[in-house]
Amino acid sequence: MTPVNAMPSIATETPTQTRLRLLDAAEVLFAEHGFRGASVRDITQQAGCNLAAVHCPLGGKVNLYREGVLRRRAA
Repeated sequence: MTPVNAMPSIATETPTQTRLRLLDAAEVLFAEHGFRGASVRDITQQAGCNLAAVHCPLGGKVNLYREGVLRRRAA
């Protein structure tokens, strides 16, 4: 899998940028594989992040899914 966006240097990336990359990757993988078929490991790999990036600020897979739905509803 290739990352959704080109990864900026870890030192220069903001938490908001990391969060957006995770949401973008999750959206693609949930659309392709469904909620059960998209693992957190796959999402973080697609986004170029580590597992802690999902569990700490986003609260895990369920909240990542919820955030993605809310983001789409707001668009």
